[in-house]
This record gives sequence, structure tokens and C-alpha cells, in this order.
Amino acid sequence: MKNINQLTINEIVSNDYRAALVLQAFGIDVCCTGNQTVLEACTTKKADPGQLIEKLLESMTSTSEENFDFKSWPLSILTDYIVAKHHSLIRDRIPIITKFLQRVVKVHSAHEPNLKKIKALFEDSMEDLQRHLKQEELIIFPFIKKISSDPVRKDLLFSPSYRKITELIFQLMAEHEVEGLCLEEIRKLSDDYTPPAYACNTYKVAFAMLQEFDISLQKHIHLESNILFPEVIAQEFKSPLN
Repeated sequence: MKNINQLTINEIVSNDYRAALVLQAFGIDVCCTGNQTVLEACTTKKADPGQLIEKLLESMTSTSEENFDFKSWPLSILTDYIVAKHHSLIRDRIPIITKFLQRVVKVHSAHEPNLKKIKALFEDSMEDLQRHLKQEELIIFPFIKKISSDPVRKDLLFSPSYRKITELIFQLMAEHEVEGLCLEEIRKLSDDYTPPAYACNTYKVAFAMLQEFDISLQKHIHLESNILFPEVIAQEFKSPLN
């Protein structure tokens, strides 16, 4: 088996799309330099091959969430995890996916009209989603931390502000349903993120990142709509002040 520094950009990206994000950060175009090896691309871009290879290997190693028992986690810890793991990925990926989709649409949309629909759906949905994240981080999550970290603050469960919080939570859960429908439509339009046989690296990476984004957003929605938010709503009935 070849050493990673002997692999071509095409081989690396085909094996793991996440490598494309690292290569892009080093100024290496995954489409135009596809036939170059990592060392050749580094020479062209005057990049440090040791640092690049380290980042490539790091990007292709991920930790699975499958064995985490999220229901046993304190609510304050769960909110921190959602922000660090899922909100950060959403904010990181939106501009990158948008850029890749713009390039794919520019080259291929004349023959594939669904690409324009995918791009429009993604961009419209992401505008709403970023507002959604701000409401969670600025309003909902701070409230959750107050009632979960300080027993004295349980009195908040009987305040008018709690009623407003629960109303907002139900609104956010409804928005999760809308996001889910948008993802479903993008899946259909992209044939479950399957690029055509002739697809270039940019096309493949765009669809692979969309699929990763879809999976992460589904997990994010699950953690909030099925675990975090129902538990917050149920807190009033568990309160010793009740």
C-alpha cells in the first residue's frame, strides 16, 4: 500500500472526502490538482508537507457517537455538547458547502437542473437554521443551564419566562420538522447524494459534505427534539417546588 505522501489528490479525496477540507485550507484545489501527489501539490503551493499530512490523517480519524448514552447526561453538559459538536459543524460547513455547490452548479446545471434546486433549498434552509441556532444559544440553552446547575433557580419553572421558553421550544421543534422535510427533498433531488459516474472531485466532495451535513443535522435534531427539549418541558413536574 502506498504511503499517503505518494497518493494522488484524487486517490485521497476518493478514499475520504474530509481530506478535501484540509487540502482546501492549504490552498490546494481538489479538482485542478487531482493527478498530483501530496508532495507535488505541496511543492506547487509551497506548503509544508509534514503539516499537511498530519492534518490529513487527523481529519480522517473521527470519534463515533453511537455508544454515548445521551439520556443519562446532565442537561447543561448536553447543551454544551450540542453547541461544540453540532452547532460548530453547521457553522463551519455552511460556507464551504455553499462554495462547492456554486462551483458544481456553474459547471453542470445546464445538464442537471436539479442542482440549482438543491443549491436553492440548501441556502434558504441554512438562513433559517442559523437564526434557529442563535435562539437556542442566546435564549434556550442559558435558561437550561440556570435550572439544571442551581437548585435555587428551580423557581424559574413557575415564572412567566418559563412559559415563554416552552413556547419557543415548541416553535423550535416545529422548525426541526421543516428542516427534516428540506433534507428529505435534497436527498430525493440528489438520488441520496449519489454523484454521476462522470463527476469530478468538486462534485463528489459537494455531495459527500451534504450527506455528512444531513447525518449530523439529523443527530442534532434527535438530541434536541427527543431528549433535551422534552426533558426541559418535563422539569416543571419534577421540581420539588411543585
